[in-house]
Amino acid sequence: MYSDIIRCVCCRLKHFKNKDGSTRSYLQLVENIRVGNKTRQRVLVNLGRVDDLQNSGQIDRLIESLKNFSTKEWIRKEALNVNQTYLWGPVVIFEQLWKELGIERVLRRLLGDTDAVSDYVEAIFAMVLNRLVEPRSKRGVDKWVNKVYRPEFEQLSLHHYYRGLDYLEKFKEEVEEELFSNVKTLFNLNLDLVFWDTTSTYFQGEGPDLSFYGRSKDHRSDCKQVVIGVLMTKDGFPVAHQIFPGNTADIDTFTIALEDIRRRFNIDRVIVVADRGMISARVKGHIMICFLALVMETALCRKLKEIGSTFSYAEILEDLKEIRAVELTVEGKRFLARTEMMGNAYDAFKSLKIRPPDLLKEIA
Repeated sequence: MYSDIIRCVCCRLKHFKNKDGSTRSYLQLVENIRVGNKTRQRVLVNLGRVDDLQNSGQIDRLIESLKNFSTKEWIRKEALNVNQTYLWGPVVIFEQLWKELGIERVLRRLLGDTDAVSDYVEAIFAMVLNRLVEPRSKRGVDKWVNKVYRPEFEQLSLHHYYRGLDYLEKFKEEVEEELFSNVKTLFNLNLDLVFWDTTSTYFQGEGPDLSFYGRSKDHRSDCKQVVIGVLMTKDGFPVAHQIFPGNTADIDTFTIALEDIRRRFNIDRVIVVADRGMISARVKGHIMICFLALVMETALCRKLKEIGSTFSYAEILEDLKEIRAVELTVEGKRFLARTEMMGNAYDAFKSLKIRPPDLLKEIA
């Protein structure tokens, strides 16, 4: 009988009408008692008129006293200062993929694992992350990272991005080959058949050395361009890319490049996909940034498919952008808070088998 009784203590206001038509309100501490489907309320104590309790500060003192017995952390509003909010959701997801795919490990090995090199690796990650989330120029990335929560970005300056592009151009083949090896194992890719697709990108102005007028797939015959070839598995996973002069038209001119790809990746069957529509060293580095971003986007799509997510990559990315890091100062202590996850963002964390960041943690 008594096991079915549910008790809950709370406060309520009791209102009374005065003769002049005004009202007075009293604060009461009550106990709600539920037995089966019936609920009744019992007054434990009358605390007094609300206006008197507020003016005298008694309510504040009571709350201050009660919080000592709470298992939660209670913060006075006037003691809370919101310093800044940052983009956080995509950073957590793509950092995990960056490591899982082995990109960070490959870059550190090729560049030399030193503190100085760490900044260039971070700059490359920043450019790839920006390409995935909110594409901007390198100068734009330098400003954009100030809106992103990743302490490692704080020491970056513009020269790190340009030097990072130089490194990517220099080690392009090594990065592609090791990345391909990692991805092949991670996703159990079948390489009995691969596709070679081409696209073009144009420049306003003179452009790099490889830029020429040619047949534009962007319908910009008035601009110089370069042609980009991308090698992909039959499942659509990027493997490697090549850059050609913008006036390249005959498919026979790709023979040398295709032979090189066959040699590097030990692939027998290559099908050329024509017109499907999907330089200087730094232009090549920039295209490598786009290639790495494509690899990471494809990897996330593959992960989402594996868990049976029915939401598109674009939908999940938009929901991830809503996850913000909020820096707080409370009574001299610094905290990092995470906003609530909205929509379908949780699918991204589930697909990578990682937990979302804590809702609140103290930081140094």
